[in-house]
Amino acid sequence: MSATEQQPRGVHASTVERVVKDVPHPVRTSLDIKDVYKTGKPDAEMLREHFIKEGGVTEELAMKILTDCTAILKAEPNLLELEAPITVCGDVHGQFYDLMKLFEVGGHPRETRYLFLGDYVDRGYFSLECVLYLWALKINYPKSFFLLRGNHECRHLTEYFTFFTECQYKSTERIYDTTMESFDALPLAAIMNEQFLCVHGGLSPEIHTLDDIKEIDRFREPPPYGPMCDLLWSDPLKEFGQEKTREFYSNNTARGCSYYYSYAASCAFLQDNNLLSIIRAHEAQ
Repeated sequence: MSATEQQPRGVHASTVERVVKDVPHPVRTSLDIKDVYKTGKPDAEMLREHFIKEGGVTEELAMKILTDCTAILKAEPNLLELEAPITVCGDVHGQFYDLMKLFEVGGHPRETRYLFLGDYVDRGYFSLECVLYLWALKINYPKSFFLLRGNHECRHLTEYFTFFTECQYKSTERIYDTTMESFDALPLAAIMNEQFLCVHGGLSPEIHTLDDIKEIDRFREPPPYGPMCDLLWSDPLKEFGQEKTREFYSNNTARGCSYYYSYAASCAFLQDNNLLSIIRAHEAQ
C-alpha cells in the first residue's frame, strides 16, 4: 500500500502519518481547596479547564464540593417546582466531553437555567469529573441549576458498573461513600410551569397525586420496589399508544424491577393532576 492514497475529488490522505501530529500529556497536578475556593464558592471554570486537560483534584477538594452541594440538595423538596424557560437534559453517564458540548450548545449556566434528569455516572470514563463539575455548578447557581436523581445514583449499580472502580483509581473509597450520601439527597422529580412532570424514569401504580411524591422518604438507597423505585426505573410500554391491553401497569421484564406504564395510565395521571405531559430520560430513543 502506498503512503498516500487517492481520495475522492482529488484529496490526498496519508496512511502513515497521524492526522493529529501531537497530543498534550494529561495535567499531572491536582487542584486543591486553596486553588479552587477563593471566593467562598468553587471556581467552576477552573475545574472545567482542568478536567478538560484530564487533571485531578485532591481528596479534600472533592470532599468539600460534595459536602457543600449536599447541604443545598438536602434543603430542596422531593418535588421541585420550576418555571420555564429551562433547558432539560437527560443521561450524562460519565461523558465529560459530551457534557462540555452540551453547555456549548445550550449556553453557560450563568445565562441558561438547567434541569438534569439524573444518571450522571457509570459507563463513561469521566464520571467523577461530571459529578464534581455539575455539583460545583449547583453550588454557584443554586436557584437556576437543578439536579434530579436517576436510577444509577445508587450503591447497587455504581458497584456493578464503573463508578466505584473509577473512584478507587482516581481518588479514594471515602470519596465514593461521600458521593453516595450526596446522591441520597437528590430530589426525585420536578414540576415545570405547573404543566410538565419531569422525572428520570416514570410513573408508579403507588403514585396517584403529586403529594404522593412529596411524602416519599428519599434520603436513602433506592429500594428494589415501591414508588421511589418506580420514579427512577419505570418505562413506557414499547407499544405506547398502541397497546392491545387495557392494563395500566405490567412487570418491567427488561429492567428486572418496577413497571411498564401504558398510554392510558399516563393520560389518567396527567388528567387527575391537571398536567399536560411527562418529560423523562432513562432511555435513548
